[in-house]
Amino acid sequence: MRILAIVLGLFIASPALAQDAFWKSVGWWEVNYLQEYGGCSAIAQFQNGTYVFIGLDTTTQNLGLRVALLNEKWQSLAVDQPYQVDVQFDRRAPWEVTMYGMEVEGSRGLYNLFPATSDSSARFLREFRRSVHMVWDYNGNELGDFSLKSTNIAIQEVIACTEHYMKSGGTDPFAGGGGRADPFQ
Repeated sequence: MRILAIVLGLFIASPALAQDAFWKSVGWWEVNYLQEYGGCSAIAQFQNGTYVFIGLDTTTQNLGLRVALLNEKWQSLAVDQPYQVDVQFDRRAPWEVTMYGMEVEGSRGLYNLFPATSDSSARFLREFRRSVHMVWDYNGNELGDFSLKSTNIAIQEVIACTEHYMKSGGTDPFAGGGGRADPFQ
């Protein structure tokens, strides 16, 4: 449950806390519904103290793929500043990804929200799901070499969880259909 507390601290404003929900554990990944993003995410903590977060965001005009890494040792990261990092899955060609600095409860990390329906996001997610490990690198400094065991199943659960909450209207029993914000209108 420590991972759930971290994810809530990472991405959730206080008013939404009561509406977030644990979905399922898959290996060392925890899948949770996050009200603020209207979707589900998988988060795992790794041996070097880094948390890896990947999830869906339905609150934007187009479906978003939210990716983040957080480590309390990265105090020199500047909040909201762009960082060019490389991500390599197994022995495939590395991805050059722009991430942005963030701070959560005194810890620093990197995040970005990508359009989930783009071809590049689909390829990134496919490599993430099918690989054995991934390595993140910044300016020749390894941020982490992360095992991706159980990742394919965790991402399947992120999708199933998000679909479930989208069909049920999230955790608000008064949410109406037809795209109306107020079902009583």
